[in-house]
Amino acid sequence: MRTTKFTNRLKQLRLKSEHKTILIIVFGIIASFLTFEMEAQNVSIGPKLGFSSTTAAGDDVPNETENISGLVGGVFFKVNAGRILAIQPEILFHQKGGYYEESSNINYRLEIDYLEIPLLFKAQIPVGETIYPYVYAGPYAAFTLDNREEGEFFFLEGTGTANLNDFDAGGVFGGGLDIQVGKLFLGLDLRYGVGMVNIYDREDSEDEPDIKNRSFSTMVSLGINL
Repeated sequence: MRTTKFTNRLKQLRLKSEHKTILIIVFGIIASFLTFEMEAQNVSIGPKLGFSSTTAAGDDVPNETENISGLVGGVFFKVNAGRILAIQPEILFHQKGGYYEESSNINYRLEIDYLEIPLLFKAQIPVGETIYPYVYAGPYAAFTLDNREEGEFFFLEGTGTANLNDFDAGGVFGGGLDIQVGKLFLGLDLRYGVGMVNIYDREDSEDEPDIKNRSFSTMVSLGINL
């Protein structure tokens, strides 16, 4: 039964009203800090790129589900509020998904491409004038861009796309290290993401499977102080 729920294709839905509310809040916060940037003395922007290891979690996820690897990267925009605190919105392309294998003849793999928008609240700890360890946490909202699924059931094989929820939201937390080099800084970022919206969705909410994204990401970044 759990395997059937995990592999079953579901009907696609439009964004729910609560999803739209989350987006309005996230974009409202980002807009407020972009306004604050006009008066800020220390503003940074730059690209970041890395890899993520993702899987699924929830009551309807089989125990045999394993992690898959994917790409994550995009741009960040950081506004420092003093030497300790900073706010950092990001726009990322993030590949997520999972792999299920019951035996050598029964398996299922799902890959999902998201446009993800985290809003991070950072606490930086200056070590001298050039090294800045930090920790952070914050919410994210994400749009489903595309997905790919493939499966094998004994002698039957198939590939295609799944009908998934077109929105995801959750939280991220982690830390890293920035090294200042003139007006540039190099960064290393480690984070864990917890999805709070079901990957699959149904019109009948009573039969909605409990399957959500989980991700661990490692990224490097190159920031430019404006």
